[in-house]
Amino acid sequence: MAAAKTILVRHTHTGEIKEVTAEQRENQDKNYWVRITGDAKPAAPTAPEPKTTPKATTPKE
Repeated sequence: MAAAKTILVRHTHTGEIKEVTAEQRENQDKNYWVRITGDAKPAAPTAPEPKTTPKATTPKE
């Protein structure tokens, strides 16, 4: 059995790029996942960035 051809799609809100098969593409919401026709590579999963907001300090009297 031959490997299924993959299609690159991008999420319109998050910008996430992933590979899907033609069968998976049929079941996707076309309003959020759009097909990529140019040169693109799916992004490697990355660890979330650490929170950089400092903690609140108590007011000085």
